[in-house]
Amino acid sequence: MKFVIRDDDLNYFSKPADIERWYADIFSKNIPVGFSTIPFVKPVSDVYTAGAVAEEKEYPIHENEELIAYVKGNPLIEILQHGTTHETSGGYEYAHDVPIDEAKRGRDELERAFGHPVSIFVPPHDWIGTSGVYAVEAAGMDIIRGRGAGLRNWILRPRFILNFFRMLVFKSWHFLCGNVPAYPYVLNFGAHKEATSYRLEDPDVFDGLAYVHKKKGVFVVVTHLHFFTDEKKEQLMRLIRKGQEYGAEFVAPSKLFA
Repeated sequence: MKFVIRDDDLNYFSKPADIERWYADIFSKNIPVGFSTIPFVKPVSDVYTAGAVAEEKEYPIHENEELIAYVKGNPLIEILQHGTTHETSGGYEYAHDVPIDEAKRGRDELERAFGHPVSIFVPPHDWIGTSGVYAVEAAGMDIIRGRGAGLRNWILRPRFILNFFRMLVFKSWHFLCGNVPAYPYVLNFGAHKEATSYRLEDPDVFDGLAYVHKKKGVFVVVTHLHFFTDEKKEQLMRLIRKGQEYGAEFVAPSKLFA
């Protein structure tokens, strides 16, 4: 079983101290963390922007030199792309019509800032429309999302159709059994692959971990750096301890798709 921690919403307004406060002890256990990073955050977004005046101005991640230096100096951090601006006005970003160039613009900003290839896209709010899927594929990235993989998009491609019916059967069977877990394996859609995730606050997150252990699959748990509490941190540590009891391999997100 592979175990991945995915933390969302890292952006220009984040500070190394934020990461150290919640993750120093996890890094000390040699456990990697994937940070879903917003390339060009706008203060009008719904994510943490440190009380900045709400405006349409973009704040590119590369301008936070302190954060960039910290991340580059920590080999246990992997950067994922989290939208391009994470705007939510008019609907969730990437859930509607998204120009292909936007996905590439965001990826290029992250690669420029951190000096490493970025191969994974995390849709804001875990929602991504079909046009968004095309944009991410064109940028050459795989996807980690919530539990909707395989059913929320429709593309006339053999592997998409195969996965659609695979997930329809999977979800229908588990619905009849009384609980629908996240799919425990990576799905191959031809031009990209997808993994699904649990949120730390999900009431069945421990059941999900046990299910993945049983299936020898992949488990992804989603956290939020700027909205951590002591209670949530203890929940994460309990998950980690249980994963260790199961003999889980704690890996960076890209290892899921290798």
